[in-house]
Amino acid sequence: MRFSILLFFLYKILRWASKHKPAYSNYIGSIHEVRIMIKTADGKHGRLFIFDKGAVSSRSGARQGYDAAIIWSDAGTGFRVMASRKDEEQFKAAAAGRMKLDGMAFFAQWFNDGVKLVM
Repeated sequence: MRFSILLFFLYKILRWASKHKPAYSNYIGSIHEVRIMIKTADGKHGRLFIFDKGAVSSRSGARQGYDAAIIWSDAGTGFRVMASRKDEEQFKAAAAGRMKLDGMAFFAQWFNDGVKLVM
């Protein structure tokens, strides 16, 4: 439950930033429809983030098409690592097999870099 709430609030923050933070707005402004999924491996929790020409939208659920996905082994790990906001925690989770990427890794990195601009 906490993981899903975290993803929802991340969407709200990114949507707000797209309208009120010029650096972030410029960062996402040149992208033409990129779909980033953050979900659990079992598919029970997830949220799709859609970026299209500076606009940010989102859909709940883990069973939607995407360009890149950040997949957490479980909701607890995803919440803990994402809430920490430390790159080191992400690297540790990936090394331990608790986080993996699917799809185009470039877009996953683009998404993470954009989140850093906002936070």
